[in-house]
Amino acid sequence: MASEETGFIAETNDGVLTVTFNRPAVGNAIPSAAVPVLTSLFQSAATDPAVRVLLIRGEGKIFSAGGDVRNFHETLAAPPEQRREDYRARLDRVVGLIESFTALDLPIIAACQGAVAGAGMTYALGADIVLADETVNFLFSHQRVGLTPDGGVSALLPRAVGERKAVELVLTAASVKADEALRLGLVSRLVPAESLQDEALKIAHRFAAAPQHVIRRAKRLLHGATQRPLREQMQAERDAIADSVADADFAEGVSAFLEKRAPEFPSARGG
Repeated sequence: MASEETGFIAETNDGVLTVTFNRPAVGNAIPSAAVPVLTSLFQSAATDPAVRVLLIRGEGKIFSAGGDVRNFHETLAAPPEQRREDYRARLDRVVGLIESFTALDLPIIAACQGAVAGAGMTYALGADIVLADETVNFLFSHQRVGLTPDGGVSALLPRAVGERKAVELVLTAASVKADEALRLGLVSRLVPAESLQDEALKIAHRFAAAPQHVIRRAKRLLHGATQRPLREQMQAERDAIADSVADADFAEGVSAFLEKRAPEFPSARGG
């Protein structure tokens, strides 16, 4: 799937759905037209047996500069009240996108280089694994164009770095480069620029070959675990184990371990 209008390319190979922001001339800014298409894509991926991993990347030197400021400029001709209603409608449409993205229980990997800014930050903050090279720069730049955070950033950022640090980053319109991004937890691992895409794909293929029910149950268990009471979390663990031992993947994993061979999990074969 490719479209100049939506500004991204989507391809599925060997269980990996790769979404590439593909407007390098404008910093991979994400146009409004991408919102319904990405929403539909993520909704489909949630139930598509051919998709076992989501990899998000940006073409060129920048991951994504966020919203399209050129489009913002075009709206200045409208009176303030009209702009208010226009942006309310835009953000109402974004809700479905963020919900469909964050609801995915398949593994999500983001490969980030250069600027990660504005609404483009959503995809890094919502990923399970974030790889970045030494050029990465998380730009909390909404304030610089007179805006508050959008794209779910206000919900996802505190989960990644804690509430107090999230407030500091947003209110100071911070620029967070590679080493600090790693220290704060915005990035999982730094890799050399020449290895970034290959390493991200390597991890994606590792996830695609893993026992799929286990991967997804584990992700569901861990997300939000600190907000649940201990007993509720332990019951969820119990249920996940009980469901896992009933899977063919469990039998294959145990057999492969005892036979000293690499497992070939049934859930990772098809689609």
